[in-house]
Amino acid sequence: MNLKLVLVSVILTVYNREKYLSAAIKSVLNQTFNNFELIIIDDFSRDRSKEIIKEYKEMDNRIKFLFHNENKGIARSTNDGINLAKGKFIAFIDSDDVWDKKKLEKQLLVLEMNENLIIWTDGELIDEHGKFLGKTFVQLCNSSQKKKSGDIFFELLFGNFINKSSLIFKKKNLGDLRFDERFKTHEDYKIAVDLAKRYNYFFINQPLTKIRKHDENTSSSDEKFLILDHIKVTQYFLFKYFKFIPKKTRLLLYQTIIISTFKLSKFLTRLPDIYNDLKIDIYHFIYKIKYELETDRRVGDLLLNKQILITYRGLNSLISHFYSLKKFFQGFSLVIRFERVSKSPRFWVNFFVFLIKSRKSN
Repeated sequence: MNLKLVLVSVILTVYNREKYLSAAIKSVLNQTFNNFELIIIDDFSRDRSKEIIKEYKEMDNRIKFLFHNENKGIARSTNDGINLAKGKFIAFIDSDDVWDKKKLEKQLLVLEMNENLIIWTDGELIDEHGKFLGKTFVQLCNSSQKKKSGDIFFELLFGNFINKSSLIFKKKNLGDLRFDERFKTHEDYKIAVDLAKRYNYFFINQPLTKIRKHDENTSSSDEKFLILDHIKVTQYFLFKYFKFIPKKTRLLLYQTIIISTFKLSKFLTRLPDIYNDLKIDIYHFIYKIKYELETDRRVGDLLLNKQILITYRGLNSLISHFYSLKKFFQGFSLVIRFERVSKSPRFWVNFFVFLIKSRKSN
């Protein structure tokens, strides 16, 4: 691969980032590797972000931009950037982050040896003024001891530790993958795992990015959506890759859903909230976990397996936590079937009958 002939598409998404946008753009334009296009997607900013983008466009024709006429979210913005990209490789940078000037150069040297790798790097955490906070991205994610290169699919199942602003990979390798527009906060995590199932990662242990931490970070702005998206993305992994995930690993993933649902419960005060906010049939899912735990014969006695016991106890506590669901499951065990709970009108009729009877009995 001749690096001089390679075009890299750098995708930068923006929403109300006038304070940090110039620093992000400059860090890309100042790269030692200069054969790139910088695609900036503004997601209907209400500040001066659009004016800043136009000013830099006049100074450098490597910049392309697209302005949304309504706010469509970071996933849609990123996908629009991908669809506009003409480069062999795609890289990403958040509008409040900064690149080291040799970031692309060092990554492309690795891709020259194997262009099918997913390359990422460490990064320094900085504050709103650009001051180093004394910690790296890897340290923030507690991933210093985790496997970061090669096949990291199983490591990623238990939490995202990939620095999105450091990613670069071959556009062709995305295939049909895109950032999931249903997610508000975990769209980058989902695609990182999907890519890990298909390709090996390569970690450059150098802080080639600067990750800015400030009060306006999307990732820290809404606890409810963070928890909700974590539950949804973990469910996606279990359903999508069920046959590839060992039983013990599935149990651990079930535990994370149970723990997250406990955390989410403080935002959900009524039964309809559980279904409407989760957009999943939580009853179906809980009972499916119970079924898998209770019918496991390969590990012997349920009480002799600590991992299963912890999950099972947490599950039963969760069932008790939601308005007599334990009694509901016992009373309607013949009605509930693991594959067609939410689709069955009979289920919902009996469910409301149960609620009316239980209320009368009280």
